[in-house]
Amino acid sequence: MRKRFPLIDQIRGFAIVLMIIFHFFYDLKVFGYNNINFNKDFFWFQLPRVIVFLFLLAMGLSLPLVHGKVINWKKFWPRWVKIALGALVISIYTYFMFRHNWVYFGTLHCIALASLVSLPFIRIPRVSAFVGLIMLLLHYFFEITIPWFTLAHPSMDYIPLFPWIGCIFLGFGLWSFKFHELNPFKSPIFKPLEKMGQHSLAIYMIHQPILYGLVFLFSLIFKK
Repeated sequence: MRKRFPLIDQIRGFAIVLMIIFHFFYDLKVFGYNNINFNKDFFWFQLPRVIVFLFLLAMGLSLPLVHGKVINWKKFWPRWVKIALGALVISIYTYFMFRHNWVYFGTLHCIALASLVSLPFIRIPRVSAFVGLIMLLLHYFFEITIPWFTLAHPSMDYIPLFPWIGCIFLGFGLWSFKFHELNPFKSPIFKPLEKMGQHSLAIYMIHQPILYGLVFLFSLIFKK
């Protein structure tokens, strides 16, 4: 059994917590309980990008641990199929729930494709990290990036392969410096984060329907 490194699970767990917070306030906005502008408010605009960064960084730290000198396809494909199916479910769910801004290429879609595309770059982790850093800097400071496909409607969650694969490349570089072996958060209070990180895909899939359902139920019971 592959050894788990607490820091990677904690990063994923922290991303899950932030994601739950973001989607809770987003659902409140859908039902008219706040007036947050998620496209213009700096904090709420950047928060989902921080979340995606953490998910992809953790992915970049963990992929080299699974695939050593050769690609371990027996472990890769089952995980990949779960992620791809999860992406498909999200597209179908959002299509029927939010017809005008359904997710056609969101976080899981990006993770699924980036999992394949990034595999050859594991062998050159520090070069990959440099390329990834350049991609991210060009995008955020100069809005320069490799084009990615878009549909006519705006997506609730749009995470194009470029420049986001750069976060995975940064993870490769950090892995080469053994960043994943650090364990600064040893207190028992971080154990829940580790557990959440170990089950991040399942939580990712179920948390939003639960949150949306709870807010919907609240709106029915306590009508304005």
